[in-house]
Amino acid sequence: MHLFRLFKFASMRTVWAAVLVGMTGGGASALIISLISRQLTGDALPTIPFALYFIGALITVISLNMIADWLLIRLAATTSYELGVHLARQILTTPFRRLEQTGSPRLFAVLTEDVSAISNALNSVPTLSISLAIVAGCLVYLAWLSPIALLTLAGLMIPAAAGYTFLHRRAKQMARLALRERNVAYKQYEMLTAGIKELQVNHRRQSAFMNSLLRPTLASFRGKLVKTRTLSALANSWSQAMYFIFILTLFLIAPTLQVDAAILTSYALIALYMRGSVNGILSSLPQWALAGVAINEIERLGFTFERKNGDPSLHSSTPLSTQPTTLDLRNVTHEYGGVSDEVGFTLGPVDLTLHSGQLVFLVGGNGSGKTTLVKLLVGLYTPESGTISLNGTPVAEANLEKYRQNFSVIFSDFYLFEQLLGIEDVNLDANALAYLMKLQLSHKVKVEDGKLSTIDLSQGQRQRLALLTAYMEDRPIYVFDEWAAGQDPHFKDIFYRELLPELRQRGKLVIVISHDDHYFDVADRIIKLDYGQIDSDVTVRTPVADYVPAF
Repeated sequence: MHLFRLFKFASMRTVWAAVLVGMTGGGASALIISLISRQLTGDALPTIPFALYFIGALITVISLNMIADWLLIRLAATTSYELGVHLARQILTTPFRRLEQTGSPRLFAVLTEDVSAISNALNSVPTLSISLAIVAGCLVYLAWLSPIALLTLAGLMIPAAAGYTFLHRRAKQMARLALRERNVAYKQYEMLTAGIKELQVNHRRQSAFMNSLLRPTLASFRGKLVKTRTLSALANSWSQAMYFIFILTLFLIAPTLQVDAAILTSYALIALYMRGSVNGILSSLPQWALAGVAINEIERLGFTFERKNGDPSLHSSTPLSTQPTTLDLRNVTHEYGGVSDEVGFTLGPVDLTLHSGQLVFLVGGNGSGKTTLVKLLVGLYTPESGTISLNGTPVAEANLEKYRQNFSVIFSDFYLFEQLLGIEDVNLDANALAYLMKLQLSHKVKVEDGKLSTIDLSQGQRQRLALLTAYMEDRPIYVFDEWAAGQDPHFKDIFYRELLPELRQRGKLVIVISHDDHYFDVADRIIKLDYGQIDSDVTVRTPVADYVPAF
């Protein structure tokens, strides 16, 4: 089963130790039932030996079961933790374009519901291990009592197993369909939270969303989930019914098989005792089925369960280059595939050279390719053809992470963290306060141990907090995607007339996506894009050469 791959995240020594201890405890449980059986069927031991054997076996069972539970609970918890970290690392190192295509709702489902389904299955391992050991021990004892009766049991187990397998397989198929409906529901939940303002101010839109989208999806998910659990319950009921059919059959054919009454009593007693363990095994199978479906869904998204040496999410923070910087694009193209009969969008080929100490404006209409070009520049997208070079060094997969460390970026759809993460500065709080004063936010936000006191601010103020993070990073290249769009006229003027020229004076390469044409005189160059092509590249002013390097 796919779930066994997860033990790559666990200590196999712990796995085998737990299984051995659990099976030994299960065997001791089978010994207890055999002692009881002997006492009831006339082949009784003397009272004192029986009591000593019984107490010894009981202490063994309790002790070993506790040890097995402890080992396997730790194993399941550790494996779940390692799996969550492993998937998070893979998401961090997955090409950004593929993550965009996957969508945040599906990624959220991977890290929550799918990991939870796998964790639940792993948590059933202690019970499963002990139950298997008890069943195995009981079967060995039954074989010793009467091989013929055991063959009768095996004959009845064939139709029982066939019926259970059929129902279980149907339940797994339905679980897969339910999982897909759940993913659709997650996407609609994201629509609900992101579009709550638009939904609340328009009752018709709200009703259409509820009645045409969310309700049908949740109803479909509910129906498939009910079918999944009903099929699993039918499978368990079927297997339990076969137990009683076995006991009935054994009593009916006992005269023909010439089975002794004492053996018959032992068989009935042990079969009933095994029922609890078999139920424990069967009840864990739906969890394992859901975990198998979750693993298949995770792998379908391109994630793997193969562990690699090192930590792929913690790369060196050293930039590929230091000041001064020359960024070259040669014949760079990137294409978005069209949907059905629609024509895809192609950026390029782009030929462009940018230098430290330049303030460059990227302009053009919506859909002209500005943000796509920026994502190529910062290394979130990889060119389908052509090369990007930094100071003459071509950017490739081997140095892509180092290349990205040259950029501080604020996207139009930026995310604001509550902490100044990844900034190594012994005077972090003091320096952050100085920037907060510069950004006119010190009366609203404080910084303590790198944590912002609040991010519950207006959109414009949140953009300024994002600018604080960019300032603190102090990297060679700054990129601003429509940063000033949410600013009031006063601070917009400060941004264009003071903050951007200051970064240029510090020797930064500054790239700004902007529609504010009355500030174009601030730029050194204005590059206009139109339908994915560079329409014009105009030098507005000659940059000042005597800047102060940041490194």
